[in-house]
Amino acid sequence: MRKRTLLCGAAVFGLATTARAAIYQTVSPYTDTQGDSLGSTNGGRDIVGATITNDATNLYITMTFNPTSVTNTNTNTTESAASIATSGYNYGIGITTGPGAGGDTMASTDHGNPYGRAISIDSTLGGMTDWVGVYGAGGAGTTGSPYTSYGFNDYVYSSSTWTKIDTVSSGQPLSATGGDANDNTISLTVPMSDFTNLTLTPGTTIDFDIYTTGSSGNQTAYDSLADQSATQPEATYSATTQYDGTVLDSYTIVAPVPEPATLGLLSCGGLLLLKRRSKA
Repeated sequence: MRKRTLLCGAAVFGLATTARAAIYQTVSPYTDTQGDSLGSTNGGRDIVGATITNDATNLYITMTFNPTSVTNTNTNTTESAASIATSGYNYGIGITTGPGAGGDTMASTDHGNPYGRAISIDSTLGGMTDWVGVYGAGGAGTTGSPYTSYGFNDYVYSSSTWTKIDTVSSGQPLSATGGDANDNTISLTVPMSDFTNLTLTPGTTIDFDIYTTGSSGNQTAYDSLADQSATQPEATYSATTQYDGTVLDSYTIVAPVPEPATLGLLSCGGLLLLKRRSKA
């Protein structure tokens, strides 16, 4: 199988399921088909891209949703540009380290993730070992009371149990990109230390997907970043159909680049050492 991998840091019930074919490719930044979400013409369901970078402490993740009015490829109706401050949706990032990881799967009572959404990573890909749940904050997500930022909580899966590690209740900024008149991008700063079951050092690769979903349990994935087609057939669409993903993107942790000031100090130290040697 081919694998959609970024090699450097510039790169949600029912139990009905649909089989997915793996799409693996190298993309920087990660992209998804515009206008391929299901169940609504609200562009806040339609993820179109993401980036991930890291330093020594954090993962920096941006998620971008449909920036322009477009014809939805599943319904042939007009899908609006996203306004994530008033969309009322949740988003999720599912992570695994790959085959044999022993992560949560659709066979469990939580359907494969700690939010109880109808979303899972297929067991052949290792199941889901980590989850970052993303939600609106500072408002009700309506026109009269829009979100002012987003928050997240993250979980790790070990010994058949999900454990919440951290909650950042607000403060993750929104912005408008790609010509959207409204906010359509969320920027997250996620401490790598939150992933207590992973060793995120330079060279470590994680497989992941980003999903759009509803704000209550049993909701399916309306869209998937990694899956370039619809998450289920439009003709038989159900908001509670299990999405068992066999399509994942990957990210490899990179060694942080020293700050210019640090490089300057190193250079000065080297010059001093050379000077001392020349006098010896």
